[in-house]
Amino acid sequence: MRVTVETRRGRVRLLLAVLAASLAWACALRPSSASGAARLERYAGENIGAVAFRNTGPYGADTLRTVVQTKSTRCNLLGLPICIPFTSIGREAHTLDPGVVTRDVQRLELFYRIGGFFGTRATAEVKAAAGREGVTVTFVLSPGDAVVVDSLRVEGTDTILPPDSALRLLPLRRGERFDLRRFQASADTLLRRLTQRGHANARVLRNYRVTAGRAVVELVAVPGPQVRVDSIIVVGPEKLSRAAVLRQLEFRKGDLLLSSRLARSQRNLYGLDLVQVASVAPAPDSLQPAPADSTRAAVLVQVVEAPEHQVEVAAGFGTVECFRGEGSWVDRSFLGRGGRRLELSASASKLGVGTGLRDGVCQAYAGDPGEGAVDYRVGGVLTQPYFLGPRNTLSLGATAERQSEPNTYQRIGQEGQLAVARTLSPREVLTAAVSVGRGLTRASPAFFCNFLLVCTPEDVEQLQRERWSNRLGVRYALNRSNSAVDPSGGYRLGTGVDWSARWLGSTASFVRWTGDAERYYAVRPGWVLAASVRLGSTFRVEGADPRRNFLAPEERFYAGGAYSVRGFGQNGLGPGVYVSDTVPERLRVLPADSIDATFVPLGGTAFGIANLELRLPSPLVPNRMRLAAFVDAGAVGLGTVFDLPREVVRVTPGVGLRVGTPVGPLRLDVAYNPYGPTRGALYGTEDGDLVRVADGFEPPAGGFLSHFRLHLAVGQAF
Repeated sequence: MRVTVETRRGRVRLLLAVLAASLAWACALRPSSASGAARLERYAGENIGAVAFRNTGPYGADTLRTVVQTKSTRCNLLGLPICIPFTSIGREAHTLDPGVVTRDVQRLELFYRIGGFFGTRATAEVKAAAGREGVTVTFVLSPGDAVVVDSLRVEGTDTILPPDSALRLLPLRRGERFDLRRFQASADTLLRRLTQRGHANARVLRNYRVTAGRAVVELVAVPGPQVRVDSIIVVGPEKLSRAAVLRQLEFRKGDLLLSSRLARSQRNLYGLDLVQVASVAPAPDSLQPAPADSTRAAVLVQVVEAPEHQVEVAAGFGTVECFRGEGSWVDRSFLGRGGRRLELSASASKLGVGTGLRDGVCQAYAGDPGEGAVDYRVGGVLTQPYFLGPRNTLSLGATAERQSEPNTYQRIGQEGQLAVARTLSPREVLTAAVSVGRGLTRASPAFFCNFLLVCTPEDVEQLQRERWSNRLGVRYALNRSNSAVDPSGGYRLGTGVDWSARWLGSTASFVRWTGDAERYYAVRPGWVLAASVRLGSTFRVEGADPRRNFLAPEERFYAGGAYSVRGFGQNGLGPGVYVSDTVPERLRVLPADSIDATFVPLGGTAFGIANLELRLPSPLVPNRMRLAAFVDAGAVGLGTVFDLPREVVRVTPGVGLRVGTPVGPLRLDVAYNPYGPTRGALYGTEDGDLVRVADGFEPPAGGFLSHFRLHLAVGQAF
C-alpha cells in the first residue's frame, strides 16, 4: 500500500485523509459483517449492564473506554455514584444500539492502526449480564504486529537544514513503531522549521509505504522563496490605538515573515489585559497587495477587546485567617488608548477572630495580643505594557497594610515599588524591582528579650518604632507545568535575591536568597507524583542594634503549616520560646505539666523544605475526588542554609483528600508529627518585665491524638 498526502499546515486534514484511507482499505479487505449485525439486532434496546474488553494488547481498558461510545448503565447523581431506590433519579441508562456498536468496532480498529498496529481486528460479543440486569458488551481484539519504521528520509532541505540535522528533530525514529500521529507530527515539525526561517509558503509532502510489517517513510520539503512583510493590517481595536497594537508586534514592514515572530507577537497582545482574543497571521489572498508576488505578504492583526472595566468581589474561610473578604476594580485602558492597566484592591482577614468564634473554628490567633485587630491591605498598581520593547512591562505600585502571623508578629506599614518585568519566553519571566517602605513591627516581648536581652517594656517599645525597609530585588521564574491550578506534568523553577542596604536608606542591612523547584510526574493515568524543594538563606545580616545577626521578625524565615511541613502548626517548625502570664516565683515551683505557656516562634535566617506527594483517583467519584499520601521534611535555623544541622530536620507523613472546585482543589490534609514539643526558653512576667525562668522548658507531650495536625485549604500545597 502507498499513501501520499500533501498538506499546507493542518493536522486535521492529514488525519482525516489517513482515517478515510484506512477505513476504505479495511472495508475492502474484511468480509461482510451482515451476520454480525444480525446478531446485534437481537439485543437492540436491551439495557447495557457492563462494557468489557479482551486481548487489549498494549492499551489498557480505561484508554479504550474513551474510544468507544458504547457505555454501561450506571448511577450518577450530581457526580456521585448514587441512585435513589425505587425511582429513576440518578440512574444514567444506556441501551444497546447495533449501529453504535458496529461503529465502535471500526473505531477500535482505526485506533490501533493509527498507533502502528495495522493488522488489528475487532469484534463485538453480546451476552446476558451474569448476576446483573441487561447484557454485557465485550469487544474482542486481535492486535496485529507492530509496523516498524525501516527507512526514514528527508529531502528538499539541503540549502536550509542538513537532512541529518532534520532527522534529529523529528519525533519519528528509524527502528521504532510506525505511529501515524508521530508521522504527522514529524511533518509539522519540519514545516515549522521552514517557516521559522522565512519560508512562509513552504509545503511538506508526506509519503509512506508499508510492506511485510516494515514502513518506508519519506518527507519531501518544498520551501519556496523567503517572504518579507509588505504591510500590516490592524482590525478590531477601539480602546487600543493602532500605535499601541503595533508596539506589541515583534516585526516591522520589510522584515522576514517568520512564524516564531508572529507567535510571539500574538502572545504579546494577549499580555494586554484589554485584549480578549488576538490573531496575528498572513492575510488572506483577498487582502494581499500583490497576490502574484510570492516574496511579499501582508500580515493581518485581529483584536477583540475585553470590557474596559472589571469589578471582582470574593470571600473565603481558612483555619488560620478565619473569614476573609477582598475586592478589586480594574481599568484596562487607563489614561488613553495605550493599553495601560490600573488595579485598585482591598482585602480584610481575621474577621471573627476576636469574637466567640475563636473557641471553635478560629483558634489560630487565640491568645495573640493582636487577635482582635483585623488585618487589611489596600493598594494600587499601574502597569505600562510597553517599556523599551514589547516584552518589557513597567509597573508602579503602592500598598498600605496590617498583616500578622499568629503568636509571631504584626506588621503595619506602607510601601511603594517600581518593577520592570521581561518575558524571556512563554511563561519565563525575569523581574527587577526597587521598593521603599516604612513601618513598624509588633512582636512578642520574648522575641526581643531572647535575641537582644532587651526585656523591659520601655526598651522593647524603642525597638518597635517605625523604620525604613528599602531594597533592590531580582526574581527569575520559569513555569513548564501543564496546569496553573492542578499540574500533572512538567516543572517549575524560581529563584530571587533581595538586597537591603544602608546606602538605600534602610535601617537593616542584609542579603536574602530564596530558591524553589517543583516537578510533576504522571506515573500512570490519573496518578501524579509531585516533588518540591524550597530553600532560603540570609547573608550579611546587620540590624539597628550594635549586635550583629539580628533580623526583624518579618524578615525571618518560618515554616510549618498547610503549605510547608504539614505535621506542624502555622510557623510551628523551628526555634521558639514560651511565655507564661504566671509570675516567676510560681513558675519555679510549679510542675511543667501545669504551666500554661504560649509558644512564640522565633524563625531563622535559613530554611529548607522538601515535599513528596502521590496524588491518585479516589475509588468514590474519581472525576471529582482524589486522594493523596505525602511526606514533608523541613528545618529552620540560624546562620546560612549550609549551616543547618541534620538533627534539626523534621519529617512528617500524612494523607489527604482533594475535592475539585471551580477555583482549585479543596484540600483536607491530616499529618502525623512523631516528635515531642519544641524545647525553648521559658519567660514569665514580673512587674511588667519579662524574666527568663528556664532555659530548656518543654511542655507535656499530650496524648496520641495530639500528634496529628489537620489542615483545610484551597489549592495544592505546591
